[in-house]
Amino acid sequence: MVFEEKYSYTYEILKNPPIIEAIFEIRWKVWEKGKPTIEPIDKKYKFFPGIFHEKIKNLFPYIEILPSTRIPDEMDIYLPRYRFRKTQNGYPLVQIGPGILTVNIDKNFTQELFHNTCMEVIDILYEIMHDIEIVHILIHYIDGFDYDYDTKDAFEFLGNKLETSFNFSPELFEITNITPKPAKFHIESTYRVNDPLGYFMCQLRSGIRKLNNNKLILMDTIFRASDNEVPKRKEILGWIRKADDLIHKWFYKMISKMEELFK
Repeated sequence: MVFEEKYSYTYEILKNPPIIEAIFEIRWKVWEKGKPTIEPIDKKYKFFPGIFHEKIKNLFPYIEILPSTRIPDEMDIYLPRYRFRKTQNGYPLVQIGPGILTVNIDKNFTQELFHNTCMEVIDILYEIMHDIEIVHILIHYIDGFDYDYDTKDAFEFLGNKLETSFNFSPELFEITNITPKPAKFHIESTYRVNDPLGYFMCQLRSGIRKLNNNKLILMDTIFRASDNEVPKRKEILGWIRKADDLIHKWFYKMISKMEELFK
């Protein structure tokens, strides 16, 4: 087994967390260098879904064949083709496709569940295709805060509740007669990180909750590493834990003014 050590989880589990989804994604090299349309090296993929399902079926017994299976593998790599769930239509779930594996967890997220699920499926991935070359690894959290930005100023919410200040000069609106309240917005910043190696990204954007069509402000916190930044096989667990800890520190600081709402 690749992952054996125990880990102490120190962050408080929120009773009513704003999380919508937590995603872990890993991609491996699919094409021979210099021959991207001729010689796919992910030849094992044709056998991978069946073997993967056989090894994971006790943990994730429900399988879904996605519409993307109709697309030839060489035409659209890094696109999930099969989905495996612990419960019917439930989370957590695992997705696989040519050169890609994802773990997805919904509002029932805990760090321990997330890490353990990632460890389990990565272990199985390496057991089946032990010689793959990882080229991309990512952790992505999507959180949502109900807020009617049609009737209220979303940038006031960012400043008052999410430790983020962003505003255009009031004079710009005065000279153009533009309404200063944003109808939609998408703010994004990316930062280099040295430990663990990679890039951290935070996005704040307007959105709509699918279940009830309520307006909400979405926050994406993402940590990714690609190519030479990708950790070696034995270092993946440490990378996941450090990257996830960094995201959690950022998240808890950003929601500190309204944390009591989620306890």
